[in-house]
Amino acid sequence: MVVAHRAMRDQMFRKTMSTSDAITLFDAGAGQSQGGRKYQEDRCAVVFPDQFPSNIKDKVAFFAIYDGHGSGLVSEHVNNSLHHLLGRRPEFEQGDWPGAIKAALAEEDSLLLNRFTHESAEPAISGSTVAICCINLTKGELVVSNLGDTHVILAERDRKTEHPYHIRRLTEAHKPDTPSEKTRIEQAGGEVVNRSGTQRLGSLNMSRALGDLQYKNPVNTFTDTAILDPASSATSRSESRGNFLSNDPYTSRRTLNTDRRYLLLVVSDGVTDRVDDKNLVQHVMKLSMRGKRASEIAQEIATNSANKPRSDNATCIVAMLDGQGS
Repeated sequence: MVVAHRAMRDQMFRKTMSTSDAITLFDAGAGQSQGGRKYQEDRCAVVFPDQFPSNIKDKVAFFAIYDGHGSGLVSEHVNNSLHHLLGRRPEFEQGDWPGAIKAALAEEDSLLLNRFTHESAEPAISGSTVAICCINLTKGELVVSNLGDTHVILAERDRKTEHPYHIRRLTEAHKPDTPSEKTRIEQAGGEVVNRSGTQRLGSLNMSRALGDLQYKNPVNTFTDTAILDPASSATSRSESRGNFLSNDPYTSRRTLNTDRRYLLLVVSDGVTDRVDDKNLVQHVMKLSMRGKRASEIAQEIATNSANKPRSDNATCIVAMLDGQGS
């Protein structure tokens, strides 16, 4: 998990409270719990403005969750590299953040392909969902992107009571049985099958992710009985195949109003499969009004989700954002 030390974090909060910024990052933190899984394969990043690796003058906060599957290799790799790739993209410096995110995700898959080619087959048989929030605090702009079933939720907070309203999910779930996704997979030469009551692409219950290179070109040799060999798989695939699994994200962009206060949540499916968005947001705000900090709230959400029977890895990021005039 990429996070700031508490003392450094408090210093950063003071630095973000500038009268020239449209939005103030009041508090932010992350929490994780392993749940009923053998391994913790989720990773998360909380990157404050003084840490974000970009040459632009505006203050940028970056929050992300990477929910790994197959192993933690891909989610770990993405967690360590993606915000660096994003900050260096020319599109990012030019203000085209959606374009920069899309290019950075493709670049990350290229790095994983290089690792597959020269080191091991693991990037072909493991992968990670993605949910990214990139906030320009200076201008008050929020860009959100996701692959798979990791989500971002935004709510507004009443200035007097702190009660949440206008609760909305900013991401889309990418599932193999979604009609548009199923059509895309079939047109690429793939197939969606029902296994144990769940529509899947091979072993995956998602249709977009990083890694899982056995479902993507140039590796794409996927069959139910395929044995991956980095030395031969790229040349043995059918030339008629496309990418069964996509790394093209769903992205939305919005302006945050300077006269409002916001609650931003990034959550893995280990949380959203256990509680609906409205109840989750209301619980977070109850904890906040009791005086708990964002990191404490996020950890409590993750722990509560992971303590339930047959639980998944659970990860939560909580961020409180205040408009300059709120």
